[in-house]
Amino acid sequence: ANALKKNEALSELTLHWNEIGADGAKEIANALKVNKTLTKLNLDQNLIGEEAAREIANALKKNETLTELTFYYNRIGPDGAKEIANALKVNKTLSEIDLAVNQIGDAGAKEIANALKVNQTLTKLQLLGNKIGPDGAEEIADTLKVNKTLTELDLRRNRKIGPDEGKEIANALRLNPASSLIELRGVPEANEVFQERNRQDKLNGKKRKQSLAF
Repeated sequence: ANALKKNEALSELTLHWNEIGADGAKEIANALKVNKTLTKLNLDQNLIGEEAAREIANALKKNETLTELTFYYNRIGPDGAKEIANALKVNKTLSEIDLAVNQIGDAGAKEIANALKVNQTLTKLQLLGNKIGPDGAEEIADTLKVNKTLTELDLRRNRKIGPDEGKEIANALRLNPASSLIELRGVPEANEVFQERNRQDKLNGKKRKQSLAF
């Protein structure tokens, strides 16, 4: 962490599965507040917890270079997700964030979804295996009605998101012609919407990656 404060060359750092814990994550967060070269940071499987997630979030409010953050399996919970969401409302560089398997639940999903009504840079969001249910799915659907930047969203292994919630998300996409979403995992109900969009793109001569839901 001390080296990151002075380093002027390193652009990618992977610390996954290193048991850095909350204390280590706090040190990394402090370094991110001043580092001006790092663009990709992988902290997955470090069991960082809610308190350290708050420190990382505070760093994201100040950092102006990081574009990708992998935060898989860190037990940040709903409160940690709320802190990350608050950071996303002001951060202007992060384009990809992986929050898979973090036990954020409906409460955390709502916070992240609301942040994406404001954030204009995030393109890829990973929410796999987060115990998200109908309430969280409803807020995600509400966000997808207005979000214009997200291109990939993963909601797999959120078993409480059933067909009814899937249809709600699909309808949200249908109501947002400006949506950039081209890959939606865990919501097969949206496939029909994407098929319609792909046909329309073909008719209009648009050359972009084919949209897919599964």
